[in-house]
Amino acid sequence: MTDTVRQRPDWQTWPNLITVVRFLLIPVFIWLVVAHHSGWALVTLVVLGVSDWADGFIARRFDQGSKLGKALDPIADRLAIIAIVLSLVLVGLLPWPSVAIIVLVDAVLALLSGLWFRGDPDLDVTWTGKVRSALLFVGLPLLLFSSTSFAAGHDWVRVTALVFVWAGTIGHVVAGVQYARALATKHRAESRAR
Repeated sequence: MTDTVRQRPDWQTWPNLITVVRFLLIPVFIWLVVAHHSGWALVTLVVLGVSDWADGFIARRFDQGSKLGKALDPIADRLAIIAIVLSLVLVGLLPWPSVAIIVLVDAVLALLSGLWFRGDPDLDVTWTGKVRSALLFVGLPLLLFSSTSFAAGHDWVRVTALVFVWAGTIGHVVAGVQYARALATKHRAESRAR
């Protein structure tokens, strides 16, 4: 009688668990911001940012990448960014044009992805997308920090935060254009192959 090694399903990975936690933290963050618990909201936002980095690092370092993770990670990123930005606009910390730009880019990408690939184009995250996320995950916590009592009287904190946020917003547009081109290229290739 031979022993068989039970193999773990592709979706049961630490990075996927971390991504699920990110999904769960999004509504918590929104509530904390709207309830004006800036300190705890800032802690939650830092956890969101660290978890975004951690799931990718663990997936690469320990070979725990999965198709599910590849699909969920960019969705978690986009939902987190939209939720964070909208909640900061709600409490008057962030100018609404930044939100409008981010939401418009994501709406166009979701439409193209839905039309051409039924919502699952299976594309890699670009370096521009990673830099965009990093800029926003620095700028948005700084913006939140600028509303705490620790930053009172330090206007440079808000100005610095807005520079990061607008750089991230521009990066979001650039990443969106790159992703739209990749979607179109893949769609054309699949159409020719049929």
